[in-house]
Amino acid sequence: MADDVDVPDLGECGIQELELSPTRGRVCGSFNEVDRRNGQHTVTLPQVQHTGAPEHGVGSVGPTLAEIGAAIGAQIAAPPHDPTVAVHSVMDAERASDAASLDGALVVLDWAPHRPNGPLPNLLTTLDPLLTKRPTAVVITPSRPVNPPRPVLAHARRHGVGLLWVIEAAPVDDVRAQIDKLIQMAHTTRADRKGVTVPADLLGAADDLSRLLDELGGALDATVRLLDRPTNAAGTAGFPVVSGGRSAWLEIRRDSALTQEETELVELLIPVMRLHLRLRDTEHDETTAEAARNLKTILGEDLVAREATLRRSRRLSMFPRHPLVCLVIEPFGVAVTMAGIQQLRSDLEPLARRTDRDAITIVHEGAVVMMVNAAVGLDIMSRGLYRAVRTPLVIGASDEVTAPRSYPGAFRQAQRAVAVGRRVGGVNRVTRYRDLGILGLLYQLPEHARRGFVTETLGSVADDTPDALDQRRILRTLRATDCNITESARKLFIHPNTLRARINRIESITGQFLNDPAKRMNIFTALAMFSLDSNPEGE
Repeated sequence: MADDVDVPDLGECGIQELELSPTRGRVCGSFNEVDRRNGQHTVTLPQVQHTGAPEHGVGSVGPTLAEIGAAIGAQIAAPPHDPTVAVHSVMDAERASDAASLDGALVVLDWAPHRPNGPLPNLLTTLDPLLTKRPTAVVITPSRPVNPPRPVLAHARRHGVGLLWVIEAAPVDDVRAQIDKLIQMAHTTRADRKGVTVPADLLGAADDLSRLLDELGGALDATVRLLDRPTNAAGTAGFPVVSGGRSAWLEIRRDSALTQEETELVELLIPVMRLHLRLRDTEHDETTAEAARNLKTILGEDLVAREATLRRSRRLSMFPRHPLVCLVIEPFGVAVTMAGIQQLRSDLEPLARRTDRDAITIVHEGAVVMMVNAAVGLDIMSRGLYRAVRTPLVIGASDEVTAPRSYPGAFRQAQRAVAVGRRVGGVNRVTRYRDLGILGLLYQLPEHARRGFVTETLGSVADDTPDALDQRRILRTLRATDCNITESARKLFIHPNTLRARINRIESITGQFLNDPAKRMNIFTALAMFSLDSNPEGE
């Protein structure tokens, strides 16, 4: 060579084979001579020698479901019979219903009510004719955030058809356009690329992901970012980067569209980014495991070990700086061994990490404990947790905390919330500590004191008889309506005079309370205590 170029030795970086495209191959020959066109060092990549069958994916026959799911922000609710199958075309449900065959096609189905704010139609009825034609997969875009119905998932699995569920509501036309773009990208195969050149400064930055993105942005005169999900902003080009079970999105923002040569350059660098994601995930797993061990010590009873761990975690910045929420998760209604609790943690941890990448999950005091970002939507996250296991769950959530020294207090709050939620029927939903109100205070009283107060205040209204159950229902309704007779009668579907007669019967047991605020407070407090200790109706 006339001039030497500082190109890193891939063997020294621990990379024996650099995947240049989704086609299985290895680099053959050596780098061509340095070209000084426009005064810039460039390196021309050699031809790729095939060493096996081509893989499905971008640059081959078509994108896979994992790549499509990463691009449109959808989860694979039901896997296809062949997870490596590629998608060749996309169509809406109306066109698909008229097609004779849907082999290799992806169908986008808009699940929306027939009238504004109306109920969603029966999805199984709409989906069944499509599944019989065996498309590669069906993408469901619900008009509002809902969970995939289990009968629909079971039906799709029986037919061996994949089902992609769009998590956040998005216009069906935008979803179809994104999939079309992926398919068009897939039709550009490596065989069509003649002498694609990569600037040497890009190769020199290959060992640093942040620097590589900066250099790529400079080469394209664009803003380049690697995101968790696509933003679908105007003036952006996007490329899915799928690494194992994790999906990322390479976003390129500039005023003009990418040329064919620039697109091929980006696709050449995507395998390098995929390798960086795998290495980062490995390092993150080690950091998370260390944080989990330290969290267990902080929540423990050994104060000396707790203080030492707090000092070490502060010095090493082991825990996130943003506000966190402590979740305590317990099975409901089933006897579970410690091995079962450990298995529950193993099942729930990947789902928590999918919602919050920095989530920490451990087993402590016979329950699964999670520390998650306070900005995470707990209701949406909890629905994913419930779908992951068949056992009913009770989840208690603490208030927000920012410092690791506050984690033990947050754990006690979540413990109290899950205990109260278990007693008041909070199954398969999140019971928040801040919503406990007087129940959180009453739970701290000894159980025998609560039971004694209930017996003295409610008398036979606390019995386990049909009449007592109906009387407690009336009292709960009066509490909810601030003792408004007309409104209570409407909610109970009875005549106001009938309600007055039943209240008189209750007052003959408890004493008059409608016109006595102090007596009314005692009765409603005893009713709350009853829900903690003797609640056969699961209120």
